[in-house]
Parts: sequence; C-alpha cells; structure tokens
Amino acid sequence: MPASENNSDLDRLNKALAEADPGIRTIFNLWRDARGDGLVPNRRDIDPTQIPTLLPNVFIYRWDDEIGDFVCKLAGEDINVAWGRGIAGLRLRDVVGEADHPVVLTRWKRIVTGPVVHFGSAQERMSAQELVAAERLILPLEGNAGTIDHVLGLSLYKLVSRRDDRKPLLSEDIIQVPCAQID
Repeated sequence: MPASENNSDLDRLNKALAEADPGIRTIFNLWRDARGDGLVPNRRDIDPTQIPTLLPNVFIYRWDDEIGDFVCKLAGEDINVAWGRGIAGLRLRDVVGEADHPVVLTRWKRIVTGPVVHFGSAQERMSAQELVAAERLILPLEGNAGTIDHVLGLSLYKLVSRRDDRKPLLSEDIIQVPCAQID
C-alpha cells in the first residue's frame, strides 16, 4: 500500500477515534501505553480490570493454529447479551456464524499478521439480535510465546429487535492501520 494511503488511513483512524465513544479512546490509550516501545503489547501487560466500567464490553480472542480459528478467552456480559449466549470458549466461527466467518476471519487474521489496529462503526447484523449501531476497536496482542496471536476488543452496542432486512458490515466501514504507524 502506498504511503499516502497509509497516512490517509491513519488520518481516518485519528478522526474516527476523536469522534468515537470515550470508551474506545480509553481502551486504545491503555493498549498504546502498555506497548511501550514495542509494536504491540504483550497480553500479560493488559489488565482489563484497569477499565472496570468497560469490562462488560471487552473481549479477548486467541488464534489457535490447530483449529485454524480464533477462540474466545474472555467476553464481557454485554458481549454475551449481544450474541445471545456466553461465548467464552467458542470459536469465532461459532460466534459469528458460517455466512460471516470468512470475512471476519480475514479481517482478524490481518489484525494479528499486520499487525494492524482495527476500528469500525456501523450498523451490522449479528446472530442473536439486530443492531442499530456498533462501535468496535480490535487491537493485536503478543501471546506468551512471543508471537502476535491475541486480539483485545471493545464492542459498544445499541441493540434493537431482530429484523430480516439486516445490513452486513461493509469493508468501507472498517479502518485498519499498521501498528508501526501508531505513535
């Protein structure tokens, strides 16, 4: 990607974060501070209890090479309510469903392989309930083996009842910026 596109995405991210819910900025700053001089922080350097008011909206997944999917390690109560069940221990495929899994998996793999910061704000569909709006920030984390294989996320939902005319999350609703560009 040309540098001008990267700068444009960084500008879009900075603007989006400035306009986002304060909780999005709080978790971004926690992540940025925890990484110090590194590209991404280690999972052990992130303590979700530092953000008690956001805990219901926090999730952590780990990439599992053996199954070729992410596995949910932590899901706050608002995350579980939005998906209609507890999702800790479930594969990403089981959470988002077969239809959406390929697109979401591709996005999330880019988060850990880039690594990139991922932000989206849009109307989107979920298996359990329709959403009016969702803001989601997903950040890469290094695991115990020194590889970037975890994601830390914050999802803020405004829920309404399920409808059949749901709109999928579109690529243009997503911003992904290489971690190396984040100060």
